[in-house]
Amino acid sequence: MDDSSQSPEDVKRQVLAAHARVLELVDAVDDARMAAPSALPGWSRGHVVRHLADNARAFDRQARLALKGELTDMYDGGVAGRDRSIEERAARSAAVLREELRETQRALEETWDTFAVEDWQRSVRFRQATVLATLFARWREAEIHAVDLALDYRPRDWSPAFARHALDFLAPRAPEGTRLVLRATDHDLTRALGEGTTVEVSGTLGDLAAWMAGRDADGTLETSADSLPRLGPWPS
Repeated sequence: MDDSSQSPEDVKRQVLAAHARVLELVDAVDDARMAAPSALPGWSRGHVVRHLADNARAFDRQARLALKGELTDMYDGGVAGRDRSIEERAARSAAVLREELRETQRALEETWDTFAVEDWQRSVRFRQATVLATLFARWREAEIHAVDLALDYRPRDWSPAFARHALDFLAPRAPEGTRLVLRATDHDLTRALGEGTTVEVSGTLGDLAAWMAGRDADGTLETSADSLPRLGPWPS
């Protein structure tokens, strides 16, 4: 979901800040810590960093070809190709992984800098959407995976703007047959998602976004049900 209340330039500034933050988080990580487990099951921090670099490269290609009126797949070889690239290169040295992330993010940012306002509406094959959708998607990738690195960046550190966007994007995860009411305890926010039996979940804005994103909350979420409902799949 693209938040029409934010201009592409507003979102781009926040993505660039997220890019800088990820680089800062991994700046002092040595080889041993890069090879250590991340918060994602089965993935080391190296897997996360490699994925972020591959994702930046893929979005850069989507954007550059969109300017030419051309469409292309996100990843060579599809999802299998993406996964193979991550697995084959996640064990590289911390310095190599860090530099690759820096270079791919810089290339993506430089491509975005060439965009006029109307160019953000150009079509891409990613989700059969627009370049603007890839900008929002990169924001999610950078912010959520920064938490996955398990390097002292948590959902409580997400900006309210990002947490609200994440909740809007993840709204389709509301369980079928459930009217899921989310209430933030630290912000003036209530979201009612889906239809059916009402279940309320309350907590901080960051914790609500983390839970909807399948990540551990920093605090305790309260619910009107016996337990937190099981969420549906990630939006496709």
